[in-house]
Amino acid sequence: MSRVARSARVASRQRVESITGNKTIETAETGETYIINYNAGATATITLPPKQDGAYFKFIFGTLMEAASAVLVITSSEAANGDFEGSVFEQKTGGSNQNSAIQKATTTSHHKLTLTADIHEGSWVECVCDGSKWYITGVLNVEAVGKAAFGT
Repeated sequence: MSRVARSARVASRQRVESITGNKTIETAETGETYIINYNAGATATITLPPKQDGAYFKFIFGTLMEAASAVLVITSSEAANGDFEGSVFEQKTGGSNQNSAIQKATTTSHHKLTLTADIHEGSWVECVCDGSKWYITGVLNVEAVGKAAFGT
């Protein structure tokens, strides 16, 4: 089978797609990398596909999400409590008072990650599934910590 006919896999060339608003990811899109170019003054939602062993997605911020009311939500399609587990590290950029924070998902209540304005280019979030949970990790370069929050 030629490489062109094969689906995207981490071991081969990855498919890259730009996100500028709402996005519902399909199961067949596993392994894709998404460049987030969203900066509107509203909420955009990225919905992950149903949980499946080996599903993987990476989201990289391609532009500064600076609009004061810009909100990006990554959520599970099942929206079941306990779908998300993991943590996102936030690092304040520049200045002499740099600080950081770790936002954690608990194993019993979270299925949504909300990201708010002032997240810089190059920040990233990864989502990996073992068939029963989404494991969320990431590093955000932010103007002030508190830009990421796990919730229901």
